[in-house]
Amino acid sequence: MKNTQSAAGCGQKKRHRVVIGIAMVTTVCAVLLAFVVIPHLADLRAFRREQAGLPELSPFDSYWHEINPDYVGWLKIDGTAIDFPVVRADDNERYLDTTFRGDKNRLGAIFMDYRNTDEDSRHIIIYGHQANNTDGEWLLFGGLEDFIDEDYMTDHPVIMFMQNDSVAEYEIFSARKTDVNDPAYQIDFAGSDSFSRFAQKNGAHPDAEKIITLSTCIGADNDSRLIVQGVFKRTVPANLEYSDENGWEMTIDS
Repeated sequence: MKNTQSAAGCGQKKRHRVVIGIAMVTTVCAVLLAFVVIPHLADLRAFRREQAGLPELSPFDSYWHEINPDYVGWLKIDGTAIDFPVVRADDNERYLDTTFRGDKNRLGAIFMDYRNTDEDSRHIIIYGHQANNTDGEWLLFGGLEDFIDEDYMTDHPVIMFMQNDSVAEYEIFSARKTDVNDPAYQIDFAGSDSFSRFAQKNGAHPDAEKIITLSTCIGADNDSRLIVQGVFKRTVPANLEYSDENGWEMTIDS
């Protein structure tokens, strides 16, 4: 009789532990839903509304400066979702959670390193969060990871950065996963020899004139990064034509 009661007691304890376990899992899921998933989806919707509300204007239109004086240019890679205005603040914190229009949003904006105050800087760094919407479409710098595939890089070889009525073209030469301590984040150089060593260390030709680095966080580790780098090829004037059907279309002089 004692053995039967003992067995029944063990069964009750097991059921009790299962119930507690289920309750804990349910609580964790509810917390994640309330504080992570729902706010993230709300931010995604707000970001998409902002992007949809941006007018079809030339990247060189004064409108962008009027909306945000921090506007410094436009970043585009043909055939990808990367097609955004770029801002620069007095630090690298503001646009981590502030959109181009100045709204608070955890997706933030695409922004240039605050140290790039010289337009002739030999190394430009541009940051953006990695995100995708509920349809699996990449947003911001989410699509940078695709450049790890060499075939994809070959099919999308040029980073265009538009400033001052012209387009600076950078040929992509590297895409890799790294961390915040990578020397690729260096901006200041003692001279031409210093920059040549930097270029060579990153996989570019030592005679490279300028380099652009696009950077995004990856994974759960706050220190992990993915970077895509391009070497300057040329600056060309942009010929812009507007149509009601396609908005502004740009052709580049050969």
